[in-house]
Amino acid sequence: MLSFTQFITEATHTGGIAHIEHPSDRSFDSQEAAHHALETLRGVAHGKTPITRKIDDRMSFHAIRTPEGKIGVKYKGAGSHYNYSAADIEKQHGHKPYLVGPLKALHAHLGKVLPKKPGEYQGGYMSEPHGRSEYNTHISHTPNTIEYRAAAGSEEAKKLKQSKVSATIHTELKGPERVAHPITDMSHFQSHPDVHMVQHLVSPEERKLHPSVKAQADEHLNAAEKLMKGHTYGHLSGHETHLRTYINRTVSSGEKPSVEGYRKHLEAAHQKLVDAVKTPAAKERKTVTMNAQLAQVDKHKKEFQRSFQIHHHLQQATNHLARGLDSSGGGGFTTHINGAPAGGEGYVAHGLKVVDREGFSKANRERSAILRASRGKK
Repeated sequence: MLSFTQFITEATHTGGIAHIEHPSDRSFDSQEAAHHALETLRGVAHGKTPITRKIDDRMSFHAIRTPEGKIGVKYKGAGSHYNYSAADIEKQHGHKPYLVGPLKALHAHLGKVLPKKPGEYQGGYMSEPHGRSEYNTHISHTPNTIEYRAAAGSEEAKKLKQSKVSATIHTELKGPERVAHPITDMSHFQSHPDVHMVQHLVSPEERKLHPSVKAQADEHLNAAEKLMKGHTYGHLSGHETHLRTYINRTVSSGEKPSVEGYRKHLEAAHQKLVDAVKTPAAKERKTVTMNAQLAQVDKHKKEFQRSFQIHHHLQQATNHLARGLDSSGGGGFTTHINGAPAGGEGYVAHGLKVVDREGFSKANRERSAILRASRGKK
């Protein structure tokens, strides 16, 4: 079992944040990975594991304070470079007004809250005043899929209403290689009414879950642990990516993962690869690979089924924990999707994401599908 510091070190990534895995999906990788996922979730259930809150922002950005004191911002997308003035932003992104506005607001105000010493950071843009809605009961903004509501009169509502830009800053990029390190202490950041800082850290008090949530999570974690005893992982070799793709598909479809369902998915995925090449020799090579992987599934049906059972229990435990944290650790906001109460984007613990796949993940995928469809009609 890796310590928090060790895992964070291994999870760092040059130039930004590496992909963060679902604990349940790690059970497809190895015995060590599966047990790390199990123990991480146990720590979350009992309030012992440090947690950060995932924020459903509108745009990822990098910000820098240079040794000379200059403030620069840039879109996180590939090929972007730092802008040190509004003119720089217009020159680089003038053809993309959806980037120009947020970057100008960030450039104008982030310097008021960034640490005074030189440093480079990664975060997410949330909103400006024109992107918020105010009612008698609350003020809210909807950067992406999730609507964040702060109750009228609350400290969070006052800060949001007064600010000229709302953002979250969760990562520091260190050294010549700009290695990403999650920020676990915000005390070196400054405070200013023009900048509403969405809190990504979950306090020890917010990590205290209701006993019923702990009981539900422990039930599934105990079941997963029992199934892990004597379980082997060799049959999963070479299937790690296909299994993740299959699981994501079942999240969208509502299908229960099964060996039969995975075999059909695997065959269809390989057949696409076969059909994509033209020469008989290339088709033969890819067909051989397909048949070998299908034979592996057929030979180890019981082992694959047990893997899916372990995955199920780890994911159910994760779902319960994410919902429990939404109730206790909202960070001053309640979250809604399409006007209805819903969970947040999730949390990160020991480098793994604690996300309700039946809630946010499914809603976000549905929204992405709608956006893709709308773009196709243009």
